[in-house]
Amino acid sequence: MALSGMKYLKFIKSVVMIAAGLLLFENSATASSYESTPTIIQVNKNQQKDTVGFNLVKDIYALFYKCILEGTIPLYESHLKKTKISAQALQNIEKQHEVSFQDCEDLFIYELWELYKKDFEFQVLGFAFYQRTEGSTLNFGYVDAADAKSILGSSPISTTINGPHYLGMWDAIMSKAYNFNLVKFGNIDFIKNPQMAFNLKDQIFGNKKIQTNQTVIPQTKEIEYYVIPGLEENTPSYWLCRAIEDYYAENRNEYFNNTQTPVVSHLDIRTPLNVTRIEITENWNRSSDGNIIYQPKSIRVFINDKPMNEMSMKDFEEMKLLVQFKPFDEFLKEKTFKFNIKRVNHDPIYSFEADEIKTALYTKDWNKIRYTPPNLLQDNNR
Repeated sequence: MALSGMKYLKFIKSVVMIAAGLLLFENSATASSYESTPTIIQVNKNQQKDTVGFNLVKDIYALFYKCILEGTIPLYESHLKKTKISAQALQNIEKQHEVSFQDCEDLFIYELWELYKKDFEFQVLGFAFYQRTEGSTLNFGYVDAADAKSILGSSPISTTINGPHYLGMWDAIMSKAYNFNLVKFGNIDFIKNPQMAFNLKDQIFGNKKIQTNQTVIPQTKEIEYYVIPGLEENTPSYWLCRAIEDYYAENRNEYFNNTQTPVVSHLDIRTPLNVTRIEITENWNRSSDGNIIYQPKSIRVFINDKPMNEMSMKDFEEMKLLVQFKPFDEFLKEKTFKFNIKRVNHDPIYSFEADEIKTALYTKDWNKIRYTPPNLLQDNNR
């Protein structure tokens, strides 16, 4: 990054001060202050822990590849931005070297780091892409953060059961929740002393006294669960399903208006419409004191084992159902009925571990939930 005038003099002074300060890192627990310092970090796709809840490298490469081919984000040869790489040229590089841009394992993020006493701020400048090949490293180019920020901000990152319900890619980048390695900081040579990189990183992100401008990942989950009436009549699950059943018994036309595959003919007024299952989708938000706030989003009702159309909770509430003299949504939020977790965020939940995950949502940190990914096991009973 080119600097000039007073900023350049300040930068040189800062580097000298950093170099002197870093010599004391191994024997000191206090980080030195420094002005805006060019920094490069490396994020490896295969070094991300399950507790992160997302894979930044995988999603960034997929999004950028799509945008580069569409022409919505320019690709440069380097961070100097003197030469552009066209979509066709990128594909030619892939074909010539028999590699895929989207299969790259490492993402390099160019940043500016600044520390003043206990306040740390970082600024993202851009992204560099490299592919490891036999005996060499292939340069795929550079994307400037200013060209990509709006797209990154409006594009959600794929989150697992340990991530939040929704997280934009820009916020994911700014969270620094992912595992990364410090590969360049000013003019410091980490090759000669790699321990300096670990120390410098730990001085900031391992020190609770340092205040950073990291984005805080929200404590949210999207939960889909199902309820069945059961055999016992004196249970909250039965009351919940029976309230819907009574409504459609009295308003059979509403049933036919809200389903594409009715179980009986509209001329049939004798066959009972039994609610055999309901599926609810909710947003769960965990407050700072650990309490969970439930926000019902949608519902799907099964009549005689066949699903009706999914309805938003707002539309469903217009039916003004009461369950044990309480509004339907209020009864849902009380969670006195028995329910089975079907999905958390984008991850389907196997029946054999549904109870364990349900307990974990109430008792454990929301980024430390143990889970069996769908590609590792097939469950035909769910």
